[in-house]
Amino acid sequence: MVKGKKLLITRPEHDYGTKYLSAWSTKIIKEALAKGVNVIDLHGNKAKQKEFEGRIKKLDPSLIILNGHGDENTVAGFDNEHIIEKGKNAKYINRPLEDKRAGRFLKSSNQVSLSLLKGHSAKEASEKSKELFRKEIGILLTSLHSDPDSLEDAKNLLWDMQHQVCLGAEDKKL
Repeated sequence: MVKGKKLLITRPEHDYGTKYLSAWSTKIIKEALAKGVNVIDLHGNKAKQKEFEGRIKKLDPSLIILNGHGDENTVAGFDNEHIIEKGKNAKYINRPLEDKRAGRFLKSSNQVSLSLLKGHSAKEASEKSKELFRKEIGILLTSLHSDPDSLEDAKNLLWDMQHQVCLGAEDKKL
C-alpha cells in the first residue's frame, strides 16, 4: 500500500474475543498510518452494517479488514450484528461478471482458452492473451489520475503476462 490508499477496519469490542481482535488490530492501524494510508476505523459500536456500508459507498477503501465473529456466510460486528451476509450485501459475490477490476485479469487469462477453442495454436493463443494483457495495461496507464488502483493493477497484469508460459508443442491445436 502507498500513500493515499484507504483501509477500512472493523474492531467491535463486545466480548473477550472481539476485545482481543481489536487490541491486536491497533498494530495494523499503526503500520498503515506510518505508511501514509488513511485509516477508517469502525471501532466499538461503530462496527455495524449501516456504518460499514455507508463508509464503503462514500470512501471506497482499497482494503477492508473485518474483525468479528462469523461463519462461511456471514461476518458479524458489534453485538454480533451481521455486517456482511453472503448473497445480501457483498458487492460482487453474486455478480462476478460485473466486477470490472477482476475482469482486467480474467479477460486476459481466459483469452488462451478462448483462442484454443477458436482453432488457434497453443503459441498463437498465448500471444493473443499477451496482446490483451498489453492492451489492459495501456488502458490502466492512461487512467492513473482517475483510478487509484490502476498503477497497482498494471504492475500485477504485467507480472501475470510475463509469467504466463506455453508448455509443450506450441504448434498444436485443439
